[in-house]
This record gives sequence, C-alpha cells and structure tokens, in this order.
Amino acid sequence: MSISAVGYLRIAATDTNAWMDYATQVLGLMDAGLDDPQGARFLRMDDHPFRFMIEAADTDGLLATGLEFPDEQAWQSALDGLSSAGHAVTGGSAEEAARRRVTAFATAQDPAGNTLELYWGRALDYKPLISPAGVKKFVTTFQQTGDMGFGHLVLPAPNIDETTAFYTDLIGAGVTDILSPPGLEGVKIHFMHANNPRQHSIALFSGEHPLGIVHMMIEVESMDDVGLMMDRAKVQGSHVLATLGRHVNDNMCSVYVLAPGGIAVEYGYDGMLIDWENHVATVSGEGDLWGHEYSFPGVN
Repeated sequence: MSISAVGYLRIAATDTNAWMDYATQVLGLMDAGLDDPQGARFLRMDDHPFRFMIEAADTDGLLATGLEFPDEQAWQSALDGLSSAGHAVTGGSAEEAARRRVTAFATAQDPAGNTLELYWGRALDYKPLISPAGVKKFVTTFQQTGDMGFGHLVLPAPNIDETTAFYTDLIGAGVTDILSPPGLEGVKIHFMHANNPRQHSIALFSGEHPLGIVHMMIEVESMDDVGLMMDRAKVQGSHVLATLGRHVNDNMCSVYVLAPGGIAVEYGYDGMLIDWENHVATVSGEGDLWGHEYSFPGVN
C-alpha cells in the first residue's frame, strides 16, 4: 500500500509565462512542450512527461500533489482504505488521467485540506532532458531502486498529528524524523518518506500557509549546479529566501529562492539516501548544520 514517490505537482499561477520563464531560465527545468486543452504548461526533469503542471488561475498556490503507487493493486488498496476510514475519494475520468499521463488516478484530501491525486502507471516518454540552463541531470532516481519522485514538498497541517496519522496509516508513508525548529515555540515539522531511499518526500508543517505549500525541493547532481543557479537567480533579481546552508536531517546543501507567485523552491545537492530497514526515527531541535539565514519578504 505504500506510496512509491511524490510524482508531480499541479501549480496555480496568475502569470504562467513568468513561471515558465523562471523555471526554465533559473531553475533549469525543461518546457515539456505538451499540448493541453485547458491551456496548462508543463515542466520536465527526466523521462517523466512532466513533473510540474502550471495552470492559469486568479490566485497563486498549490492545486494538488500527485502521489505515485507502484501498481494497480497497491493503488486500489489505498483507495479502499481511505473510503473505509470515511474519507471522500473521487475517481478521475479517463480524459483527466490521459492529461496527467497516468493509467488511473483518484482525488482525496488529507485532514488538513491538502488535495492529493493518487495514481499508478505513469506513461514515460524517455525523451532526454535538454535544460535551457545547462543542468545535466536532476536527481529523481537511484540505481535500481527506481523513481524517487521530483524531490520533496512541505505541506501546511495545523492538525499535524491527525494529518501525520493519515499519511502513515492510510497512504503508507513512514515517519523519518520530527523537528522542533529553534526559536519557533510550539512549531513542529514531521518528515515522512515514501518507498524509496530519499530521506523525506513529504513533510508537514504545524501551521497555515496562504499558498498551500511551505516549499518544494529540487535536487541536482553537484554543488556547481547549485552555485550556477544562484548566479542565474541573482541576474534575474530573484528573492533569496534562505542563503546557502546544509540541513541536519537530510544533509541537503541548498539555497531557497522564490518563484513567481511566491512559492519557495529549495534547490539542493547531496541529499541523504537511507536504507529503511535499518533506520530509527529521530527527534531534533536543530534544523541546520550551518547557513540557511532566512529573509522573508516584507519582514525586517
């Protein structure tokens, strides 16, 4: 029943052209060039047809998170478990599944109100990544273990314990570690892994967020790739939300920038990979080994 990875995000944008320009020219993602009857734009990182669907909207934010299951049986088992637990599950049409390049999907909400699209059978097209910014490869797979997803994301969940139980008991994620950030009394972040070696694929933040997403993470292969993105972001005039630093829990060396519309993007290298059979969940009061000095827009 366990999810394999966080496969894609659907993002609402008041300016899709600005989002696409930023994603391709600064982050180095590739315009997938897919036609869409609803006018969405698509960004790719690897042999998946897309990892991010950018949809025109009146407000910016996260529309849905695509969670990948390994096969139809695991997917159906998860849907049955959600329904039995009293959660509304809405099956997606064949047309909408084709739009997402998946065999089948269904929509549900976690207890915090975050919209999830549960799917199986992604239709890969194996076209090579051609990054406009020269990024050779994004880290989305590991040797023979298969897909690790686009990276990770952090979702708001004021009712964090109830929402964590939803992911662990019904979705099949596992708790990796729990962080109480220094200087933020009462705040907790629960980090959870899918059935792949990435240290966490989903994290829950015990608070609200107006965009429906605290941040999303994209991983590259080298520190040079991170530094070159920092140079491109500087030329673009992009706001740096957090300076270069290294996290304690997943070892990620990263910087945070703001994409158009305000979604925070962590751009990192050297994330930890874990053998889950030998992992013991941890509790921490420190988020960073060094760096990551935060600068929130409008806050002195």
